Amino acid sequence: MKNVLLVNSSCGTAARMLQERRDIRLSVLTIDKYRHLYDDRTDVECISSVADLTQVRLAALRIRERNPFDYVVSPSEWSIQAGGYLRSYFGLPGIGYDTANRFSNKLVMKQQLAAAGLPVAAFRRLESLQQTERVAAELGWPVVVKRVSGGGAGFVLAVRSPQHLSALLADPDTKAFREAPFPLLAEERVEIEEEFHCDGVIAGGEVRFARVSRYFKPVLSIVGGCRHGSFTLAESDPDAKAVLDLHERVVSALGLQAGVTHLEVFKCAQGFLIGEIACRPGGIGIAPMIRHQYGVDLWDAFLATQLDTPVDITSADRGGHTIQYTLPRPAGTVVAITPVEELQNLPGVVRAEVEAEAGDTMAGPVDASHNAGIVLLHADDEVQIHERIAALDQKFEIRVVAGQT
Repeated sequence: MKNVLLVNSSCGTAARMLQERRDIRLSVLTIDKYRHLYDDRTDVECISSVADLTQVRLAALRIRERNPFDYVVSPSEWSIQAGGYLRSYFGLPGIGYDTANRFSNKLVMKQQLAAAGLPVAAFRRLESLQQTERVAAELGWPVVVKRVSGGGAGFVLAVRSPQHLSALLADPDTKAFREAPFPLLAEERVEIEEEFHCDGVIAGGEVRFARVSRYFKPVLSIVGGCRHGSFTLAESDPDAKAVLDLHERVVSALGLQAGVTHLEVFKCAQGFLIGEIACRPGGIGIAPMIRHQYGVDLWDAFLATQLDTPVDITSADRGGHTIQYTLPRPAGTVVAITPVEELQNLPGVVRAEVEAEAGDTMAGPVDASHNAGIVLLHADDEVQIHERIAALDQKFEIRVVAGQT
């Protein structure tokens, strides 16, 4: 029996998998918003933010009084740093604070990668959004400003000019961005031709598995409830080879000994540029896509590395390409949506899930993390990839009205 502390925010997959394990005595540190992910038998302690390391430490000390833990699992972008902090603080195995910080603090990440000679966009640290104009004088307009910690494209701003900056500083929709207790990072804005992700498993300091996929379109361009997704590339693909080489070099530069990685890489006029990397499985439909195409369960591998157990990687590429298509979810109240049965009957569909239903209401703004469901498809070649994406584009419809029902 292993005594485990799960530090989590929104990751339902890890919450479900750990609660199903009979060889684990589980305690959970989370926030009230996600208390519903756990049953009444699970020891749950809620705090206001898992990004507040003082709150995390004090809550962990309270948990240890009733359920001492020997392992910490931190599966969400918000909890990676907290998990590393607790492992270092309590002397536990796994990713310590320095490594976790390099994989979750975008400024430190970029500093480390640049120092290792790896290609990243030019960047500067900001203490506040107001400093953007000064930094843009060095980087040039436009610039991309983001918080150094946390996930979600909703906390990334493309600032076009001094006039646009003034408008953003007065916009109520940017209030949470401006007041968040994190430093900011400004980067030169590059024209992205294509965006890739590489998903890997690291054990014993070596890359045991890594494969590359290409997004339909760059993730930061997905706003307003548009569909998005990605599809796997053959290892022989020249772009895949370039991204695989970068993945290995990034893992080495950031010092990861064991874990699961999700790297994002841009292809642009300057060549390939590293966006960022996380030490957790990719979100939405990426893990199911990898499992279908290669037979590798990234979540199983992730938990094995977090719990210091052997990692079993047996990869078997089924050939062709797997597509993960994330159904759009615009803000508003759903009044009509295509039934899942109609999607399941489309050519190449492996699995379809529609989670939104008529009457559901969601406030904006929305970004790539919001969706109405996921469809997995298989295609024999790249021509068929685009045919099947187009067929799903035509078949799926979601209609919303503003406000609540």
